[in-house]
Amino acid sequence: MKKISVIIPVKNEGKKIKNCLEAVFSQTYRPYEVIVVDGRSTDDTVKNAQTFPVKIFYEDYHTRAGANQIGINNAIGDYIAFTDADCIPKKDWLENLISEFNEDVVGVGGGIINLGNNFWEKSINLAVSTFLGSANSVQGRLFSDKCYVNSISGCNSIYRKKDLIDIGGFDVRLGTAEDTELNRRLLKVGKLLYTPNAIILHNHNRGIKDFAKRMHQYGYGRAKSRLWDLQIIPPIMLVAILAVSILSTPWLFIGLFGLYVIVVGLTGLKYALTERNIKLFISMPVVFVIEHAYYTLGFWRGILSR
Repeated sequence: MKKISVIIPVKNEGKKIKNCLEAVFSQTYRPYEVIVVDGRSTDDTVKNAQTFPVKIFYEDYHTRAGANQIGINNAIGDYIAFTDADCIPKKDWLENLISEFNEDVVGVGGGIINLGNNFWEKSINLAVSTFLGSANSVQGRLFSDKCYVNSISGCNSIYRKKDLIDIGGFDVRLGTAEDTELNRRLLKVGKLLYTPNAIILHNHNRGIKDFAKRMHQYGYGRAKSRLWDLQIIPPIMLVAILAVSILSTPWLFIGLFGLYVIVVGLTGLKYALTERNIKLFISMPVVFVIEHAYYTLGFWRGILSR
């Protein structure tokens, strides 16, 4: 069997780390070692993790990328899988990831099913499961077909340790979008494969305020890392449309904004009908507006900060 090291970066997830580790140690393909990298938690995260046969390390970069790199530096497996403390992998998660490797593939990622208990969590999860909410990204949602992709999710992925070392590992300075930046460099040496069979359940436990903050961080991280893909088109187009409207006619902005309102409204109506919850007709458009606005603000802040 191939030796797999599972790395879990964590900070103040004392209530969730046990469920995650129970799932990791219940895999049909048993990991060779499990490494928990703690960002100096102030709760009982480490104490709860130590009830399992894990290796504990600490990081002071204050970034997820830094925690992952500490894990890589101390891992002894030939393959390294990543997940998060708020994730619960299904029993065949590792088995389905490792089985997809071949000479051309440098990384394999799986599908994500987002969980949520309250109404706004469910609204957010539905929104990010759409093209309007995440474009073609497999990070944070579930696709039905196996395919080659430009990036795989940091909380559901596996790589050869040798390949990670060869490209220099994670950029420990990055507070977000670190997985996308890593994957961009890996694409220079091989392919990234997405498989819907390797599934994790992900409980973000985030309300609207945390969601807005996270979207701002995503936009900022992508701009800082110069990650040019489909997701940079909306913030660039918005500024271009505003510029043209100011210089010529405001009707261009008004017309396109009206079209945007119609699109998000129809999306909300669709899910209100399919989910049989009329409240989604209002909540999903609100989520889209918050997501797009804060992502755009973060993106341009990242551009200007450079």
